[in-house]
Amino acid sequence: MRRLRGWLVRVGGLFEELLRKERRDRELAEELESHLQMHVEENLARGMTPDEARRQALLKLGGVEQTKENYRDQRGFPLLESLLQDIRFGLRVLRKNPGFTAVAVLTLALGIGANTAMFSLTDQVLLRFLPVNHPEQLVIVRSPGPNLPGYSSGDGDMAEIFSYPMYRDLRDHNPVFSGLLARFKFLASIAGRDGSEPVEGELVSGNYFDVLGVGPAMGRVFTAGDETAPGANPVVVLSYGYWSRHFGSDPSILNRPLIVSGTPLTIVGVSRAGFSGVQVGQEPGIFVPITMKAQMLPNSKNSIEDRRDRRVAILGRLKPGFTRRMAEAALLPSYHAILESNVTIAGASLGDRFRERYIEKQIVLASGGHGRPILQRSEGTRIIALMAMVGIILLITCANLAGLLVARGEARQHEIGIRLALGATRARMVRQLLTESFLLTAAGAVAGVALASWILKALAGPLEDGFDFVGFEAHLDFRVLAFATGLAVLTGLLFGLAPALRATHPDVQAALKEQGSNATLAKGNVRTRRGLMISQIALTTMLLCAAGLFARSLMNLKNMNLGLRTDHVIEFSIAPELNRYTPAQTIAFADRLRESIRALPGVHSVSAAEIRILADTDASSNITVEGYSEREHEDMNVRTNWVGPGYFATIETPLLSGREFAESDKEGGQKVAIINERMARRFFAGRNPIGLHFAFGNGNGVTPDIEIVGVVQDSKHATVRGDIEPYAYLPYAQESGLGQLTFYVRTGQDPSALATTLRKTVQAYDSNLPVFDIRTLNEQRDENIFPERLMATLSVYFGALASLLAAIGLYGVMAYMVTLRTREIGIRAALGASRGNIAWLILREALGISAAGLVAGLSAVLAAGRLIQSQLFEVKPNDPWVLAGSATLLLGVVMLAAWLPTHKAASVDPMVALRYE
Repeated sequence: MRRLRGWLVRVGGLFEELLRKERRDRELAEELESHLQMHVEENLARGMTPDEARRQALLKLGGVEQTKENYRDQRGFPLLESLLQDIRFGLRVLRKNPGFTAVAVLTLALGIGANTAMFSLTDQVLLRFLPVNHPEQLVIVRSPGPNLPGYSSGDGDMAEIFSYPMYRDLRDHNPVFSGLLARFKFLASIAGRDGSEPVEGELVSGNYFDVLGVGPAMGRVFTAGDETAPGANPVVVLSYGYWSRHFGSDPSILNRPLIVSGTPLTIVGVSRAGFSGVQVGQEPGIFVPITMKAQMLPNSKNSIEDRRDRRVAILGRLKPGFTRRMAEAALLPSYHAILESNVTIAGASLGDRFRERYIEKQIVLASGGHGRPILQRSEGTRIIALMAMVGIILLITCANLAGLLVARGEARQHEIGIRLALGATRARMVRQLLTESFLLTAAGAVAGVALASWILKALAGPLEDGFDFVGFEAHLDFRVLAFATGLAVLTGLLFGLAPALRATHPDVQAALKEQGSNATLAKGNVRTRRGLMISQIALTTMLLCAAGLFARSLMNLKNMNLGLRTDHVIEFSIAPELNRYTPAQTIAFADRLRESIRALPGVHSVSAAEIRILADTDASSNITVEGYSEREHEDMNVRTNWVGPGYFATIETPLLSGREFAESDKEGGQKVAIINERMARRFFAGRNPIGLHFAFGNGNGVTPDIEIVGVVQDSKHATVRGDIEPYAYLPYAQESGLGQLTFYVRTGQDPSALATTLRKTVQAYDSNLPVFDIRTLNEQRDENIFPERLMATLSVYFGALASLLAAIGLYGVMAYMVTLRTREIGIRAALGASRGNIAWLILREALGISAAGLVAGLSAVLAAGRLIQSQLFEVKPNDPWVLAGSATLLLGVVMLAAWLPTHKAASVDPMVALRYE
């Protein structure tokens, strides 16, 4: 509050200067009018007509700039030269008012800069098409409904994930696509001079680049000849970004070998610059033929030909003349034939009910022009909400500046009246005033673009880490610059047009006689500025409430019980399978590494898990439970993870009954599992689950063979926001396809201090094994709620900025009203009114404006609350504490802004006030 008061005092000085200048102009206008009247009388005595006498007197006096120019413009002066004169005159006017100009430009820079930066983010995530040929023809293939029991892996909606054989059937037997591609993401290890490094890649079909219409920057891209038989296509295409960063754009790399996950591949080309795959936010470094799956995923349990192994996302290009609805209808018969073939291959173990539901699945084609909408689905609503908030900031900015221009317009009424009396048209005067507005806007836009560029650079790192937005462009492209230009034009109209129209519609005779002090006009301007102020307070109320709701939501997320303790834990990940470790070797390596880490000074406990905690990643499988009768259409899926001994003690999730995994829980022994409370309540209600069994898979002939040895408290796993789901934990030593692990180390000291030691411990066993994602568990939690942190932080900044703008605007309105009512205040004081009565007279006006703005703003919040409900966590849009707190904060800002004008009014000397006019 002290800093805000300081700001208001400084800004108040600028307004005081503006008001002093207005009084000086009025005094000069009075002197000018007396001289003008004298010259008019002299000209009348010479026999001139009244109009000619006034015109000659004005020209002789020269008291108004551009009098001759305006007169000549009415006689056909060239428009271009006239515009140049408007610009020169506007620049002189702004230069003579440095305080006003500085405040206006800075305010506009904040509004335009924030909007330009947010549009750049919105454009890259939601609006921009893929950089491919005719992206509007692309579609994403989806099939909602049940799937064959087996392995599923993919990000986003699992309805978009298929097996490779299903893709091949659709590709080879369809009448609607000119091309159909398949891809899935994988993690690779690339050998280099300084050891191996993890790199994200894509396994793609041979027609991938052809369907997209993406050519090479160098060499060649894949063709159908690069998708022949499993393991028969050891070639790789580098992405342009990876080639530039890691090979220094070296053109001699073609036909060189590249060791990827222990397999030598030949570099045959580099993809076109600007192309980074078909999913916004991901930027694969390498592209490998899909037939090399076994070599790239050496520990995968399933063959690429297995119809239960669902990994690939499918995108297609429609033939000319086909709409999405027409294509769906044409595909349905062949798709149902594929499903029936899958059921026949799977056998009778599926069960009759499942078979019926599976065969009835539909095929759906979604728009694919913007790529796979994974990031758009998860973050699109938040980005739109942020865009709306910065849009409100711009409206507040425009209302604030419009109020200032109304005041300046009244101060210039005499000048405008003289020009109109000389014959200048109203359109000509509006153009002059709009030119001044657009000059301000142009300066604000230039500063705003520079500010937007700085904001984007500041956001680049957090967006890549928090949103997983790899490839975010922190520079302004032509689309964003075009947006900024259009925004500047719109802003100039929003805050400049209404004041210009009002200022150029005076009573000319009154303006010339009374020098702009017409009481009716002044009251009209007060009403206009009061209306603008009410709108500012309403919009500010909306932003403050949004800030309060998002901040409350973030607080709920940070303070919620996760079912585990994140303090004093550090994590890191390794992927031995990428260095050609077999699952048995990975298990042995993990056991040795755990023992070595446990022996480090300060380490209390250590364990490992196949799937990282709070990384928005999960695995699931349907199950058959001993003694449980499945209901019709019941979802029998549970989440799964493979963990090491001491896992729950390390993350401090309480064990409710039974035991933790032991070193003796190995492959070949009794299969065991630990389940969470939710799974125990759902499948073992009224029974003690310890000693009972379940099995992965569902249908006839599945025998429960996994013994439950423990029950743990419910905890969050994939996300902080996510719901608790039935969970089954199994020993990683019994995972037949184990290829990567994340280790968790609990320590009594600062966990980040162990990072270097842990890296060296791993390298002591294998110097070529990459260690990645090393961070504390607190950092992992904060990264998981990064979108909520970003929303809360930016909304608080926006709310503070809006409050400052509202305070400045209210101060301007109140100071202007005090100036207009100086004589009235003097009379009241002379008649015996106390300082308190006078102060209340002014303060009551501020409270009235604030009350009207608060009512409008709170009503808008209640009406629009449902639009942001999905982004909140355990808080309602109509939360009374948030609404009351926002209203109280805004009233405090209003009182602070009204304090200086109120104090000035209460201190008016009656004798000075009575002589004011």
